[in-house]
Amino acid sequence: MNSVTQQSFIAGGLQLLVALMLAPLVNTLLKKMKASLQGRKGPPLLQGHYDLLKYFHKETVLPNQASWIFLAAPLVGFSALCTAVIMVPLFFLNPQMQMTGGIIAVISLFALSRFFLVIAALGPNNSFCGMASGRELLLSSLIEPALLLALLVVGTLVGSTNLETIMAQISRNGAVEYTPSYLLAILSLFIVSMAEMGRIPFDNPETHYELTMIHEGMLLEYSGKPLGLLFWTAWLKQLLILTIAANLILPLGLASDFSWISMLSGLGIYLAKLVGVCLFVALIETGVAKMRLFRVTDYLGASFVIALLALILSIHQTLKGF
Repeated sequence: MNSVTQQSFIAGGLQLLVALMLAPLVNTLLKKMKASLQGRKGPPLLQGHYDLLKYFHKETVLPNQASWIFLAAPLVGFSALCTAVIMVPLFFLNPQMQMTGGIIAVISLFALSRFFLVIAALGPNNSFCGMASGRELLLSSLIEPALLLALLVVGTLVGSTNLETIMAQISRNGAVEYTPSYLLAILSLFIVSMAEMGRIPFDNPETHYELTMIHEGMLLEYSGKPLGLLFWTAWLKQLLILTIAANLILPLGLASDFSWISMLSGLGIYLAKLVGVCLFVALIETGVAKMRLFRVTDYLGASFVIALLALILSIHQTLKGF
């Protein structure tokens, strides 16, 4: 193993470690920002880490009807999201990752995590879990095509489906990439990202009313360490989606080498972008109410149409260049 490959592996491990530590912090930051906008105090910033420690110290209670999938789903989901973290550039560009993974692989890992969780939630024969699983499948059939199409439009403009290559070129070109098709793709991506993260107005991650829960409804039979892993997985997905949005909206600050100065600078800019995107999400959640389920399909359908329009514009732009 040469020195460049060794540095890439170390940098990839560092990125995964940063993501694992940041995911609970970002989720708590969103709660604190919403509380501040609503005139409340909110939880301490390390509350997410405290919750994980609490879950990992509690006993795991299994339903009588649970199968092996019930315990395998948290492990599979967590492993899939950890793999996706390595594929998505957070604050530096890893040249060794340009030959692995890509947009389709990341979306597939999201789908793999969702599939196992839905199957596991159906196992205990809990009516609320089954209802939440059905809603999750309904929304995923609308979310994943729109999310994939929006990211593919960005990839079409850059000429690659690899996220490392996309981020590198966008970071290098900066505001030059802000074409109408690119902005429409970002708009579609942001709308569908709110649904993928389970945020208001599509879902409310803080609700405790079984009839309105979607993602949280599938976790009702879980406890102890598996429940902690499921929450950590959801927070990792949320961090990845916010990271993709932040790096596409503000394409700057990604470290291009493995020097400590460059890495620390990239990490600082990345954290600033994350705070900005979290503030925007908190403003949206504070200003709008959760919509009814039958209205969600209309907004997700509109997001897909916006992404399709962006694709048509990008094709027209490409043909016009010849």
